[in-house]
Amino acid sequence: MLNEGLNGRLNERLTVGDAAPLFELPDSEGVLVRLTPRDSAATVVVFTANGCPFALAWHDRVQQVARDYAARGVTVLQVVSNDETGHPQDSAVAMRARVAAGELAGPFLRDAEQSAARAFGATATPEVFVLDPAGVVRYHGAPDGDHDDPAQNARWLRDALDDVLAGREVARPLTSPAGCSVKWRVELLWWEGCPTHARAAGLLRETLAELGRGEVHVAERQVTSPEEAARLGFPGSPTFQVGRRDLFPSGAPPALTCRVYRRADGRPAPLPEAADLAQRLRDALARPWDLPHWVDPRKPRRP
Repeated sequence: MLNEGLNGRLNERLTVGDAAPLFELPDSEGVLVRLTPRDSAATVVVFTANGCPFALAWHDRVQQVARDYAARGVTVLQVVSNDETGHPQDSAVAMRARVAAGELAGPFLRDAEQSAARAFGATATPEVFVLDPAGVVRYHGAPDGDHDDPAQNARWLRDALDDVLAGREVARPLTSPAGCSVKWRVELLWWEGCPTHARAAGLLRETLAELGRGEVHVAERQVTSPEEAARLGFPGSPTFQVGRRDLFPSGAPPALTCRVYRRADGRPAPLPEAADLAQRLRDALARPWDLPHWVDPRKPRRP
């Protein structure tokens, strides 16, 4: 569950200086854990994964940060947001197994709706955000400069925490998130009172294929009651969502109705234009290497 009261940047990625959105997510046992920066001297939010080799390479370093800084009032929240369709290693069951094996130092949270990852604008696993007690992002990026060098010991993350705890400006506030991409899901919400469902599903899959993103899971969900429409933020059929966010936010109230989209020339239409949908999907589903400041974490092969 996401509380966007601290964050009005609904369609942009968080950057240093932004107020982070608050969230409440279940841990591996289903116990809800809230992000409450004011309760800690600093908070680290790490978007991670159970099967990504980069996340696994940095994993022990992140756990050691959690242990080393706990006595200084630092909270480390590790969040798994990947869609588990095709990635069962990121399911709640697999998360519980890792916790039972003693692999985690601190809360291990499941972002099944992908709402936290979408609100933060996360693209990679792992991807690190350091927040001060006011909930402001003070560091964003990778744990350190080399996933393949344990001696780096999450240096960038540690330096950022030391600066925040000392009340200083973070010397290195931004680095390139480096790792696997977040495994997104696009949800197509529809109501049987509109005849556009099949065409919307076809348009969505064709657009993903043209973007080279055929691996993205499409979940089609029928909305059947006003109560469900309100809970899902469904302003009409069809609605396209990523991480519980409408790709075409309109401000219209939730309702069981047919949705009206606008073409580039202002004409009303029952579906969005393909080019407009493609651009919004491209933005919402961005991978770390799609970002302008990305640095390739892989070492060049020796000849």
